[in-house]
Amino acid sequence: ALGCATALELAGRGQSVMLLERLPRLGEGTSTRNSGVIHSGVYYKPGSRKARACLEGSARLYAWCEEQNVLHQRCGKLIAASAPEDMADVERLFKQGLANGVQGLEVVDAARVRAIEPEAAACVGALWVPSAGILDAAELVKSFAHTAATLGAEILVDAPVERIESEWPLLRVLSARGGILCRQAVNCAGVFAGRVAAMAGNPAWTIHPCRGEYCEVIPARAGLVRGLLYPAGHHGPGLGVHFTKTVAGGLLVGPNARYVEEPEDYENDRAPIESFWESARALVPGLRLEDLRPSYSGMRAKLAPKGDAVFRDFVIEADPALPGLVHQIGIESPGLTASLALARETADLLAKGIS
Repeated sequence: ALGCATALELAGRGQSVMLLERLPRLGEGTSTRNSGVIHSGVYYKPGSRKARACLEGSARLYAWCEEQNVLHQRCGKLIAASAPEDMADVERLFKQGLANGVQGLEVVDAARVRAIEPEAAACVGALWVPSAGILDAAELVKSFAHTAATLGAEILVDAPVERIESEWPLLRVLSARGGILCRQAVNCAGVFAGRVAAMAGNPAWTIHPCRGEYCEVIPARAGLVRGLLYPAGHHGPGLGVHFTKTVAGGLLVGPNARYVEEPEDYENDRAPIESFWESARALVPGLRLEDLRPSYSGMRAKLAPKGDAVFRDFVIEADPALPGLVHQIGIESPGLTASLALARETADLLAKGIS
């Protein structure tokens, strides 16, 4: 999504753009293997790029979906406490969300939780985030790419990048489909962004792939949850196993968070369904083990290695050795939500290099 959004932003500014996609189709990697959630900005450190880009990106994304008829819904999110001690985390996220400028936040009691999500019977309270929503990620990527193409951007698939070289004052980008001479380039390779930076002679970043596996609730029981239901009090590399309603009417449970060696290891040694059930029924006790079946998995492009809980922000940075090359590094959640904002920031950075 971010690569297509960046191509869209640059083409909209009158730039000549070529987008190189490693796979046969756009968005087949991280972009369409996530929850499809429009985040609001409560989870991120105040003043961080993640917080700023999420807030700006969310507003722009809703407007884009309306304009382009991308299927979406502003359904709201409950970040719910299943035990009294988890209310401290609810209060923390409330204050952090306010600091980030998120509108409409409320700390609600158990009765209000059940009014919003009747099956969340075990929850003692929650943070209500009315600005959160869901969308069709595949349609979003298509809308970005189609509009970019109408503005003159060229899109080349099956074109993994193999090398980036300086050919002063230009850059030469070599891919499986041939070489391109350009004034500027953007490394928007997601889980492969660290490797692409290293191809350009910059080994500064290591991406640690962190797989997220999902289960889905059988269609007959998909009405258990109406919108977005997340756990408070979770401590780990993700946001905890949660419930996500999809725009197609389905209900996802997940993702978990498991570090893997390879960025395309989506299926090896998947977690048992029982582990999802044990986590999810803390929020919705009526969920039965037989309600769940395995679904897809995705990959987070984490800058933090396993066991490291230090906050890592998105990186949007010009390469110090190759003028004209900008890196987008560590674009995990809320990267989809923030895509239009990060694309604008990237284009602004490139424009400074031209002036």
